Amino acid sequence: MLHDIVLNGCAPTPLIHYLKALGIFRLVAEQCDPQVRAVWRGDAFMLETAKTPDELVAFLLYDYSPTPVVAPWNGSSGFYPKDKNQRVMLEALCHIPALRLDNYRDTIATAREIVGERTEQPKEEEKKKMLLHARRIFSDHAVQWLDAVYVLGESTPGYPPLLGSGGNDGHFEFTINFVARLLSVLPEAIRQEVDEQWQQHVQRRLTEARLAHLRKQLTQQSEEQIKQSTYQLRAALFRDCIATLESATIGQFYPAGAGGVNASEGVSGGSFVNPWDFILAIEGTMLLASATVRQLAAGARSWASFPFTTRNSIVGYGTASANEKMRAEMWLPLWLRPASFAEVAHIFSEGRVQFSGAQKRIARTGFDFARAVAELGVDRGIDAFQRYGFIERYGRTNFAVPLGRFAVRERPQATLLYEFDRWFETLRRATSDEKRTPPRFIRALTHIEEASFQLCARGQRVDSQATLIALGAAETELARSPRFREEHKGLVLRPLAGLSERWATECDDQSFEFELAAALTSIAGEGQRGAFRTHLEPVAITGAQVTWTNDDTSTIWGTGTLTDNIAAVLYRRSIDARAAGGPHPELTSRRYASLDTIDAFLRRETDDERLEALLRGLALINWSRSSIRLPRTSSLVPPTLPRAYALLKLLFLPHGELKDNTRTEPVTIRHEPMIVPLLRAGRVTEALELADRRLRICGLMPLTCQFHVASDEGVRLAASLLIPIATPAINALAALILRPVSPEM
Repeated sequence: MLHDIVLNGCAPTPLIHYLKALGIFRLVAEQCDPQVRAVWRGDAFMLETAKTPDELVAFLLYDYSPTPVVAPWNGSSGFYPKDKNQRVMLEALCHIPALRLDNYRDTIATAREIVGERTEQPKEEEKKKMLLHARRIFSDHAVQWLDAVYVLGESTPGYPPLLGSGGNDGHFEFTINFVARLLSVLPEAIRQEVDEQWQQHVQRRLTEARLAHLRKQLTQQSEEQIKQSTYQLRAALFRDCIATLESATIGQFYPAGAGGVNASEGVSGGSFVNPWDFILAIEGTMLLASATVRQLAAGARSWASFPFTTRNSIVGYGTASANEKMRAEMWLPLWLRPASFAEVAHIFSEGRVQFSGAQKRIARTGFDFARAVAELGVDRGIDAFQRYGFIERYGRTNFAVPLGRFAVRERPQATLLYEFDRWFETLRRATSDEKRTPPRFIRALTHIEEASFQLCARGQRVDSQATLIALGAAETELARSPRFREEHKGLVLRPLAGLSERWATECDDQSFEFELAAALTSIAGEGQRGAFRTHLEPVAITGAQVTWTNDDTSTIWGTGTLTDNIAAVLYRRSIDARAAGGPHPELTSRRYASLDTIDAFLRRETDDERLEALLRGLALINWSRSSIRLPRTSSLVPPTLPRAYALLKLLFLPHGELKDNTRTEPVTIRHEPMIVPLLRAGRVTEALELADRRLRICGLMPLTCQFHVASDEGVRLAASLLIPIATPAINALAALILRPVSPEM
């Protein structure tokens, strides 16, 4: 009969509880019930096993055989003359008369053989030789620990961040602390200590009555300690009782129990731990065996690989800081379907996480891992990952800090990142030396990573838009820094090009700002300098190719207001048209704004800062390959739309032609170049009168040009004239502002 044992003491966070779950699963499968299966249920770990909860407790308390955990290559490991207290603990473990400790005793003896006559821990090359020697002569039971604690590559050993640098983290020695915790909870160890105390009393030649009293007292003491160990074990497994915690160093697995300043009611608090938590967590680390992986390129070197461990990315969590020191990240899998130990062990030993990117490759950073999760580039059967960062806090102490949980589900929006992969990698390499890189480039890179990370984590429209805005901001920094580009000319920092129309689809939040930005940035033109993007940055565009150029006469976007710059773009296009002998500036586009949106812009109901950020992002799209789309809203004229705008806009139409339904032939409206300068100068009345005359010359009869517009609205009015509108909206404006065509005409 199978029993579902819910281990409420095991959870995805903190790390010690996750590792404890792995440790219990491993020990039960290897030493108790090979058919056991396990699954995560919310924030608890559950075993499907033939054992009952009480039998599980009895197994761990009386039958569990600890994995031999030693580190003779470390100081304070109990194998050197200076390690007096540590040697005492190893001797105490070796003298416990329990068969389940035979492997441990043999491993300690082997470790002493490796150390030999040395009086101090080995250094560098000598340490590497000792690690090699240990792998050759340690038993299979002990090799499990070696696989978890280090990996030997071609040059220097590699150490997983989970267990520090070969089994110690600073002054914290994992192996001796493991032995100390075993001595405090194993019944045999407790009774052995009582027996030693009894022998000391016997040697004192006390009376029979006194010895009998002491014997009874020591027996009660040992039974109380064993009962306390049982309570501690049940608390570690089920959280169904209150456990007495030991005052002991816990290390990086459990930051909340590490003590320190403000850790208690006083100025500082001590470090406390449930010993069974630590023991079972160390047993769980055996599943995260390291490996040496050779890259596929010819002649490539080998590098250490640790399961689901990556280099850190300072993005994706609330306390992220550029000055924060992080050793690495771990993304630990959670599965929601019962799995055997062999299946889970396979995930940890063979499961490599990869993502496509510029080319299919192993995830090596937290950012890469987020992409892999979003692309389902992980072994099937994993439903989520708990992310941890090994972050330096309180001086030089590292703690495993939970950084969030990521569900494994396909997020199609994440594939947008492919489109700027190569460009982003080039920028990353150019900014790799943080000491020599201007901070604005580091910030730009971080903003792209943060936004992309959130796009992979959530896949929402706001994340796609934030990523596009971050790309536009980074592109702007590159455009403004020819010196930086020259310093890294070997990397070829080209402008970002070729973003597809899909970006516009995924980022469209139906806001006024997005509609305006899409309409403006999709304005096309003739030749290399016709697209709207050429006014934002010094680039030449030929088809899908975008290159930097020294001919920046069209790049007029400056530090002024948004409306100043848009108006300047319209005037620049007017100048370019006259220089080319054209009758009208090129204003064709792929997207259009509705009259409702134009009205909101003129009434200052739009966010100019956000609009400019969207302009810089949407300008990176290759609009020449996109389809033409009309605005979602109708072409009805809002009652609040200024009639002055309706009059002026008729002089700024695509190709300068009015094609309304009341005329058999289109009317060509010749461009009037002085209107934009007059509006920018605040001379709105003169601009309206000039527009009225030009329309009359073209055979069109405005109802009036007498509109009251404040002079300080002239620049915004000029900017609005650049925004493309569709033919139905143009016809609505003509019907609003022009006299109807008489039948005789």
